[in-house]
Amino acid sequence: MMEHPRLGEASRAAWFGLPENLRMLMTAGLGAGIGYVTYELLYWLNPLEPRATIAWTVAYVISVTRQHGLHRLLTFTEPVPYWPSLRRAYVMYSGELVTGGALQWALTERLAVHHRLAWLICLGFTATTSFFLLKRYVFAGSTVRPNTRGAPKLPSSTRKS
Repeated sequence: MMEHPRLGEASRAAWFGLPENLRMLMTAGLGAGIGYVTYELLYWLNPLEPRATIAWTVAYVISVTRQHGLHRLLTFTEPVPYWPSLRRAYVMYSGELVTGGALQWALTERLAVHHRLAWLICLGFTATTSFFLLKRYVFAGSTVRPNTRGAPKLPSSTRKS
């Protein structure tokens, strides 16, 4: 079935018409869902101990590039150079990896918290940190101009009169 040529443009305009913080949360939720599936798969495949911590760490390392790409594509409207922003993402996420990994290990190995609950607690920790650092550090310079409300400029042929 062929897609209507303006449907993609309309969907994009509607998405980017949402407030940036809402787009960030929705994009983070999408990434968290994919990350959870990755974690469960790694947990199931991993024969090494501490099983949950290793699975969480590997899933988290995998998630860095994916989350950066998702936020670059779906959250922020102003382009920033790819490689410098990816490098900043790795710096930010590396700090979260160390602190989140330590938290995950303490929860599962010391406090005997179920590994899925520990994953959720660590997600809350890393998501909160990311929420504040992504815009201010990783995607610095991608602020939305107030008069555009986050909507990308559409070609003149698709603008409403």
